[in-house]
Amino acid sequence: MAFRLHVVRHAEAAHNPNHDTTILDPPLTAKGIHQCTNLNRSFRFKSEVGLVVASPLRRTIQTALLGFQDTLDTSYYAAGTGGVRGGAKFHLEADLQAHSDRNCDTGSTELVLRAEFPQLPWDTFGLDPLFPKKDGLYAPDMESLRRRGLRVQRYLAEIFRELENTDRRDIVVVVHGGFMRFLGLGDNLTVEQGDWETFNVTFTEDNRMEVVRS
Repeated sequence: MAFRLHVVRHAEAAHNPNHDTTILDPPLTAKGIHQCTNLNRSFRFKSEVGLVVASPLRRTIQTALLGFQDTLDTSYYAAGTGGVRGGAKFHLEADLQAHSDRNCDTGSTELVLRAEFPQLPWDTFGLDPLFPKKDGLYAPDMESLRRRGLRVQRYLAEIFRELENTDRRDIVVVVHGGFMRFLGLGDNLTVEQGDWETFNVTFTEDNRMEVVRS
């Protein structure tokens, strides 16, 4: 069976305009926030998404919450600030974090993120205690990145099968441009900041993701 996956690249963050890689876990710029407003307006699969899963960095969390205000459930927002009743679930996945060990691609600690996004159900995310260290599972070498990509593909296969018989079968992944190539969607995959691309995908017996070509 084919499943529908929407891959979103985070909107513009503080390190992007001047390529300042020294900024630790940069937030979105004013332009990036505006891009999220446009994303929320233009994304046309709102009622069909069952899960929005994002990298646990500031810019991807912000892109997910702002760009999918009319997709995600109200439980992820302060009262009256966003979300829809019975909307999509939200999850943070450390395997989706940025690919390099530069400051701009390194996340904040969970303690810091909890303070900045207090409305999120942090205890349910189960973030790996190793995060945001860039070693072990999250080392920036090519082999570690490939293994991370395969773990993401297995995770998506599991969730797609859980959503298969529901009214909300789609998944949105909010990710970084440099990590997209490891998702199994093609080595040359590029998406503009604050934009998305939609794929119909299937999974092999060992849960590797493959694009369904039309």
